[in-house]
Amino acid sequence: MKKKILVSAYGCEPGRGSEAGVGWNWVLQLAREYDVYVIARANDSEKIEANIPEHLRDSLHFTYYDTNKVFLKIKKGAKRLYIYYALWQIGIIKVIKKLKKEIDFDYSMHLTFGSLWMPTFLPFFNIPFIWGPVGGADPVPKPLIKQLPLKDRIVQRFRYFLIKTSCINPRVAYPSRKAIAILCRTKNNIEAIPKKHRHKTHVIIETGMSEDVFENKKNYDVKNEKVEIAVVGRLIPIKNVEAAIEAMRIVKKEYDNVHMTIIGDGYLRDKLEKKSQEYELSDSIEFLGEIPREQVLEKLKKSDIYLFPSLHEGGSWSLMEAMAIGLPVVCLDWTGMGVIVDDKSGKKVEPTTYEQICSDYAKNLGLLISDEQLRREMGLNARRRIKENYSWESKLDFMNSVLEK
Repeated sequence: MKKKILVSAYGCEPGRGSEAGVGWNWVLQLAREYDVYVIARANDSEKIEANIPEHLRDSLHFTYYDTNKVFLKIKKGAKRLYIYYALWQIGIIKVIKKLKKEIDFDYSMHLTFGSLWMPTFLPFFNIPFIWGPVGGADPVPKPLIKQLPLKDRIVQRFRYFLIKTSCINPRVAYPSRKAIAILCRTKNNIEAIPKKHRHKTHVIIETGMSEDVFENKKNYDVKNEKVEIAVVGRLIPIKNVEAAIEAMRIVKKEYDNVHMTIIGDGYLRDKLEKKSQEYELSDSIEFLGEIPREQVLEKLKKSDIYLFPSLHEGGSWSLMEAMAIGLPVVCLDWTGMGVIVDDKSGKKVEPTTYEQICSDYAKNLGLLISDEQLRREMGLNARRRIKENYSWESKLDFMNSVLEK
């Protein structure tokens, strides 16, 4: 008999990224070996039903719920999304009770939203409980917080406060106590789990790569006139793209055969473009703005190095796509990128001071710029690492190993 798993997945929608994509792809993988009963939003029902694979229809079952229309109005606007999410979680209590009377579940799993700070009521039911993958305790490194605007500094300081007080926060302490397994997106999130429950933790990046991404592969035999460095991300403080420009300023003092392309948009774009002009890097740094994903992948295929200067991440789609294509990475050894990138697939920099990380970025870029063979080896290792460890199919192998324990 297949084990039966009850899954709470507020975010669950085919063809989407972020939480919705995580929910959809995880339940698809679980349904390959388990009977999976998913509570999802009624708003997504039509799209879900149209996309359930035929071979999984006997093992993947959806129950849909949304609050009444009065509460649905709350959801309009990103700032009120989490209020509605909490109301949705309260509302599905009656759904869980009904399903529990009809089905003898072996496990329950809170899948999305995967935040340590958001409520889930599954631990209150007498079903062996799996929590996660959860995140939310991925702060900016303390020495680098001062680089952020005041509002972001306050957010990051508050995040550290939440981590420090998590043992007395009922939203963390109770699910931690009741869980048989806690899936953490990064090692940093383990710090928010009360010490006496950390033996239950398993690290797993929640995002994954679909097979179609691997159809895009860098051709190492095609040589660029200059070594091409790619940077992809929103132009906001947390993404730390300014450090990429600082690193490029240092690199250009020693290497002339290098060019950087920055893909993405945001309110810092004017400031960053002015900085590149001040450093006389206008011919060496190109700002493409936001472009379609297909064009991003084409640009990555023609690049040689992927610089990922972000100050904190959970699981980054753009980072994993670059690695899947076959690019070596330079990044911080911190949060999601510290898990995804290993020493064979990239150069990781310790999160020290801003000046030091800019210098270390430049140093490691220089090592890759000057050594074509090293770029090729690390790029191939990066592609292999994503295929073996971060495909959606690998999530089922991970869950099997967790449930065996």
